[in-house]
Amino acid sequence: MIRKGIRGIKQRYECKNCGKYQQDIYTYQRYDSKDDNQIKLLNAEGVGIRSMGRILGYSKRTILRRTLYLGSKVVKPAYLEYNQVYEVDEMWTFVGRKQPSRFSWITYAMNLKTNEIIDVAFGSRSKKNLKQVIDSVKAQNPKKIVTDKLNTYPNLVKPNNHIERGNLTLRTYLKRLFRKTICFSRSQKTLEACVLLYFDFYKWRLKVK
Repeated sequence: MIRKGIRGIKQRYECKNCGKYQQDIYTYQRYDSKDDNQIKLLNAEGVGIRSMGRILGYSKRTILRRTLYLGSKVVKPAYLEYNQVYEVDEMWTFVGRKQPSRFSWITYAMNLKTNEIIDVAFGSRSKKNLKQVIDSVKAQNPKKIVTDKLNTYPNLVKPNNHIERGNLTLRTYLKRLFRKTICFSRSQKTLEACVLLYFDFYKWRLKVK
């Protein structure tokens, strides 16, 4: 090993054979996959990435990488229902920075009787994303699909009234979705991972009262 500079107050060394660097002392411990459930729990309770790192003793980057990995492993449930009433709605949040030009939309469908999330789409407020969610609902042979009066809907499904309680639940539990706060997602992938982990933790049901 060859001494190769100092990072902060910690001596760094370079391996003669592989060229990789090591330090005398590391601030954070090596990640233990046993903490995956803790990340899921803390995310479901609205704890941010930095806060998770402080609580679990890992760096912010480690928590972020693990959150993205766990989010990529979430599998949406398959439903086979009939004659149910569903709500399709959207909510917006910021990604990257808090400016109107950085809006990102979460579109989801929910069974109004069981509060189960049938499907969810992320990104722009486009007909493509709306169609993805509504097609998932139509596959359940619905009795009725309840929506707002967004002008994108008429060619997809007949508009009606809608319920905002599901959006309020999400904003309550995930502080990155708050509108008046300094908390927001730094990337689209982080937003998607955190929302998917939230749905998965609660078995794809919203706590709607």
